[in-house]
Amino acid sequence: MGLIDRIDAATPTDRDRFLDAVRVASILLVVLGHWVVRVVTSDNGELQTGYLLAVAPGSQWATLLVQVMPLFFLVGGAVNAESWRRARDQGSTASDWLTLRARRLLRPTLPLIAVLVPAACLMANLWPDHELLLDFRVAIFPLWFLAAYLLVTALTPLTLAFHERHGSMPLLGIGVLLTLVVDGLRFTVGADGPWLGTQPAVAAINVILVWLVIHQLGFIWADDALPTKRSLQAGLIVAGGTLLIVMIGWGPYPLTMVPIEGSRAANNAGPPTAALYALTLVQLGLVLIVRRTMTAWLARPGLWAPVALLGAGLMTVYLWHQPVLVLVSNLAYPLGWLPVAETVDLSWWLWRVPWVALCGFVLAAVVMVVRRFETGPTVSIGATPGGYALPLRAAGVLLFCVGVGGFIHTGLVQEGMPLQLPWLPLLAFFAGLWALGAIGGATRSSR
Repeated sequence: MGLIDRIDAATPTDRDRFLDAVRVASILLVVLGHWVVRVVTSDNGELQTGYLLAVAPGSQWATLLVQVMPLFFLVGGAVNAESWRRARDQGSTASDWLTLRARRLLRPTLPLIAVLVPAACLMANLWPDHELLLDFRVAIFPLWFLAAYLLVTALTPLTLAFHERHGSMPLLGIGVLLTLVVDGLRFTVGADGPWLGTQPAVAAINVILVWLVIHQLGFIWADDALPTKRSLQAGLIVAGGTLLIVMIGWGPYPLTMVPIEGSRAANNAGPPTAALYALTLVQLGLVLIVRRTMTAWLARPGLWAPVALLGAGLMTVYLWHQPVLVLVSNLAYPLGWLPVAETVDLSWWLWRVPWVALCGFVLAAVVMVVRRFETGPTVSIGATPGGYALPLRAAGVLLFCVGVGGFIHTGLVQEGMPLQLPWLPLLAFFAGLWALGAIGGATRSSR
């Protein structure tokens, strides 16, 4: 039996292959977008970096196509609902379920930190005057997604219980209303208040609200209660598209669906705004329309095998695509492996093809080495003595999010600290992993 047939035979008959395909496609599109938006040009022989959305503002409309994180959270809601229901029916506790989810989600961060932290330490202490085209802050930034996704995953037992008792519409309605209130503050008085990075601090509330609402919508998918008629599915696209036109064309919402690095210009993703709800409706309508056809195609072993292979190491692909971008950028351009254009013109766009191919080749090699941290065996986790399991896991979620926030805020180099490293975020990060059971001594459950 060949590899393709073995993968097909090993796939459970009740697995929703379409959900996996949507997850894989969304992450691959994110990777492609991140690789393309980085601009390296030459000014009288001096290399300069930029961000495509700032260098060529006319490209911002394309973010309506490549901002697909709503799809990942939507599918994540469906997957988490099915996973928790199955674990609950088997007698598992919320703490044990979260621990197993956290191990799969967070263990791929271990090789990432093990490589990036020493590399940042060496650069900061041995070559302090050497400027990188792209620095370690770019490499570590994808961790924001894990923090947000971990948070909504940890809340799944509570939010799913609410869904099963009252339906999701009340929670969705409240979430959307609160998001609009936060947006109103952000676009009016927010600029006069404190700022968090490049955006008004009040907007940070939506990091929780928006992704929680979209994740909650996935519960309706898990119940197979989404529209099945093509007319209603098309209606979702029309409704979402109309809302986007109104919100962007006549409302205060900006065009770009992703942040513009280093700019205080408003955007709809960092932190997210209610415009992502409208975009979610469009994307949901599209995937529902193609669902039946794609499900039939994915029943073919030859089409399912690459989706399954990529899906098994998807978090590794996501976490390492930015470090690969940093590595290739700091080697390929200074060493002359690729030509450097003077501006973003046709030549620059044509060279995106070999650029993406080079990044893809390096990423594939990296994934082959480190993917075992994601695909390795996991074990059930026994109850924490004294009944403190759930509070410990909750503290782990908080600590991990604090650690990730610290990394994004300070980077991996913090002047004035020993070895110029951000020790407090590192401590919070690893304490969170330990409290969640992602590292440390795990024992087989007696259940």
